[in-house]
Amino acid sequence: MHFLYPSFLWALLALAIPVIIHLFYFRKFKRVYFTNVKYLKEIKEETSNRNKLKNLLVLASRCLALVALVLAFAQPFIPTGDTIKSGTNHISIFVDNSYSMTSKIEDIPLLDYAKDRAKSIVNAYSEEDKFQVLTHDFEGKHQRFLSKEDALNYIDEIMVSPSVHTSDMVLNRQKQLFETVTDNKISYFISDFQKSISNFNLFQDTTFEINLLPVQTSQQKNLSVDSVWFDGPIPFFNQNNKLVVRIKNNSGEDAEQVKLSFRKDGQEKPIGIRDIPANSSITDTVVVTVDKSGWQQCVVNVTDYPVQFDDDYFIAFDVPDTIKALFINEMGPNKFMDALFKGVKYFSLSNQNVNQLQYQQFGSFDLIILNDIKTLTSGLNNELLQYLRNGGKVLVFPGKTSDLGTYNNFFSSAGASSFGYLNTTRREVSSINTEEFIFSDVYINTGTNLKLPVTTLSYNINRLASGLQENLLLYRDGT
Repeated sequence: MHFLYPSFLWALLALAIPVIIHLFYFRKFKRVYFTNVKYLKEIKEETSNRNKLKNLLVLASRCLALVALVLAFAQPFIPTGDTIKSGTNHISIFVDNSYSMTSKIEDIPLLDYAKDRAKSIVNAYSEEDKFQVLTHDFEGKHQRFLSKEDALNYIDEIMVSPSVHTSDMVLNRQKQLFETVTDNKISYFISDFQKSISNFNLFQDTTFEINLLPVQTSQQKNLSVDSVWFDGPIPFFNQNNKLVVRIKNNSGEDAEQVKLSFRKDGQEKPIGIRDIPANSSITDTVVVTVDKSGWQQCVVNVTDYPVQFDDDYFIAFDVPDTIKALFINEMGPNKFMDALFKGVKYFSLSNQNVNQLQYQQFGSFDLIILNDIKTLTSGLNNELLQYLRNGGKVLVFPGKTSDLGTYNNFFSSAGASSFGYLNTTRREVSSINTEEFIFSDVYINTGTNLKLPVTTLSYNINRLASGLQENLLLYRDGT
C-alpha cells in the first residue's frame, strides 16, 4: 500500500492523547457508609469489571476514529504495478461533436460541457506534456500532438458536425498516433455515448490507458421521422399518390399533440396532429399531388423541442410522364393485353418476340411482361435478373405447356415463389386483398353478392418460407 500524502501520517502521534486521557482520568467517588457490607461484595466486583471493559472499548473507539481521520488525509492506494510512470505524457482527447450533443442541460448544450471537461483535462497536465484533440470530423490537422496552449485553442474551435464515427474507429484513430511515441499514452473519450456509436467491445488494446467520461442530459422527449415511402410502386402526376410517414417516439414519455407537416415547392401542408405513445411509432398518410413529371424534392417535418436535428426527412422521387412496358411474346402480340394497356392512361406498351429480343433496351422499360413463354433460356434468365437488380419489375403469365423447370430456376434466383403442379380442378376465389396497391382504389365496398373469378386451370404456388410474398387473391381452400 502507498500513500498519496504520507506526511499526514505524523498525525498518528496524536494517538497518545486518548491513551493519556484514559490513564490519568481519575474519577472521584463519594463515600457512603453502610451498616453491613457483606451483601454488597459480589455486586461491587461485578460492577468494577464491567467499567474496565467499557473504558477499554471507549479508548479503542477514540483511537480508531483518529486513525481513520489521519488515513483520510493521507489517501492510501494500492498500485496496479510495481513500475512508476515517468517521462512525457501523451494525451489524446476525443470530444463528441455529433448532433446529439446539441441537447441541453439548463439551456447549455452538452458540447459546451464536453469542451469544458476537455480543457480541465489539459490544464491538469504540465507544460511538457503533449496533446491530441480529436472530433468526429477526423481532420488531418488533428492527427498530431500539440502543445498545451495549442490544444486549448483547438478545443475552443470545436463545432457541431454531421459526421459520426463509432467508438472503435475513434480509438483506432488514437492508436495510430500513439504508435509514433513510446512514453505514457492516455486516452480520454468524452461523449454522451449514444447506443449507435458505442461499440467498445470491438476494440481490444492494452498499450494505452482509456478513460470514458460521460456527459449526459436528463431524459427528454425526442421525436423523429423514422421512414417515408409511397403506397404504390410508382407515383403518377395529376393523381393522388399516397405517401406513408412513420413517426417514432424515442423517449419514455407519451408525446401529445405532435404536429406533422409536408413541404413541397416552398408550400407547407399540414398532415395532422397526433399523440404518440412512449417508445413506439405511428404511421400516417399524406396525399401528394404532383402537377409535373421529373424529379421532385419534398420535406416531411415533425415539430419537436429541444432535440430538433432529426425532425426533417428529405425525400426525392421521380415522376415519369409515361410508364413504358415491354411485352415479350412467344406467338405474337396478345390482343387482349394490347386493349388493356391502351385503356390505361400514362402507359406505353411495346411488343417483342422472344426470338428477336434486344437486351440492351431492357433498361429503358419500367415493366417487362412475359406472356406464355414456353422456355426461359439462360440468356433471357440472366438479363431479367440483371434488370431486376437495377430496380426493374417483371410480371409473368405462364402458359399451359411452359417448361416450369426454367421458370422456377429464374424464380429461385430472383427470390420469388415457384410454380407447383398444374391444377385442373374448378376453384372459386373467396377473397380479394383490397389493401394491396393493385386493388386499393378499385372497390368502394365488397358485399356478399360480389361475384369473384372461377378458374379451371391454374398452377399451384410454392410459398417462400421467408413469407416475403403477398397474396392478391385467395381460393376457398386458402391457396
